[in-house]
Amino acid sequence: MSDGQDDEGPRRPRNLQGLLNFCTEITAREDTTGPSQLHALDPERRAFLEEALSSMTVDVVKRLAEALKSLCNEAVTMPSENVAEQERAMEIIEEYVDDLNHAEDLQKLGGFPVLMKCLDSPHTSLRTGAASLIGDICQNYLNCQESMLSLNIMPVLLDMIDTDEDDQAKIKAMYAVSCLIRHCPKGQEEFVKADGLSYLMRAMQSGVEKLIVKSAFILTNFVRKNDSHKATAVSMGFVEQLLTILSSDKFDNISREHCTAALLNLAASYPPALAECLRPELNASEILTSRLDSIKGKEELQEEEGYIQEILVLMRRGIGDCEENTNR
Repeated sequence: MSDGQDDEGPRRPRNLQGLLNFCTEITAREDTTGPSQLHALDPERRAFLEEALSSMTVDVVKRLAEALKSLCNEAVTMPSENVAEQERAMEIIEEYVDDLNHAEDLQKLGGFPVLMKCLDSPHTSLRTGAASLIGDICQNYLNCQESMLSLNIMPVLLDMIDTDEDDQAKIKAMYAVSCLIRHCPKGQEEFVKADGLSYLMRAMQSGVEKLIVKSAFILTNFVRKNDSHKATAVSMGFVEQLLTILSSDKFDNISREHCTAALLNLAASYPPALAECLRPELNASEILTSRLDSIKGKEELQEEEGYIQEILVLMRRGIGDCEENTNR
C-alpha cells in the first residue's frame, strides 16, 4: 500500500519482466538527442543490479530436494502435527513440475515414492496435494506415467476415490487416474486390472458433481477406441446410469453435458449401447426430449443440445432398422 509519497526512482525488479521494464525505463531517461556519454556503473547501482539478477537465479533441483526432505518428515504421518511446512513444500513442487525436465528431476531425486506415501497421510491437505501433483507430473509424460505406475499406485488412487472422507481428495485422485491412463497403454492396462470402471460407476452414483464430470470424461476417453471396454461399460449398466443423471434435476448443466457426451460416444460407436438406449423401460427418448425442450435456444448449452439431437437421430434410425427387420 502506498504511503502517499512519490518514488521517483525505478521500482526494484522482482522477475525477468520487471528487469526488462527497469532497463527500458532507464534507457528512456537517457538523452538520445545529445552525444552519447558512457559511464561506468557507480558501486551502488552495480550492487543493486547484481542483487536483482542473483535473486532471479533459482537452483530448481535444490529447491525440489529441500521440498522432498520436508515431505519425508514424520509430521506427514502424525494426525496432531502442524503440516504448514509440508503444504508449502507441495506448493514449491507445483511451481516447477509442469516442466517435463523438472518433473524428471523430481523423479531422479526419489520424489515419486514420497508423494505416494503422502496419499496415506491423515492430513487431508497432504493427500489432496499429493494426488494433484501426481496428476500434474504424469499428464502426457509417458516416462513419468510408467515410473509412477511401477509403484503400483493405481489401486491406491482408486481406493481414495472410493473411501476418502474428503470430496476434494477424491476429485484430485480421479484427476490423477485420468492423467495416468491418458495416452498410456500401461496405465490403461493397470486401470482394467484394478476394475477401474467399477470405481467410475460408484463415483457417478456418489452425487458429487465434480466426480460425476470427471467420471464421464474418463469413461468417454477410455472406451473411445476399444470395443471391449465399451462392452464392459454397457454390461455394467453405464447407459442406464447416464440416463439416470440426465433425468434428474439435482445435477448441474456441466454434469449433464459430460454425461450426454459419454452417452453419445457409446451409442454412436457401439450398436449394443444404442440398443440399450432403445429399451422401453429406460425411457431414453422421453428423458432426452424433455431435456432438449428445457435447454433449446440457450447459447451456453448449445453443445449439449447438439449431443442430444445426435442421440435422438441415432435412436430414430435404430427404431427404423428394427421395424424394417421385423417386416422382412
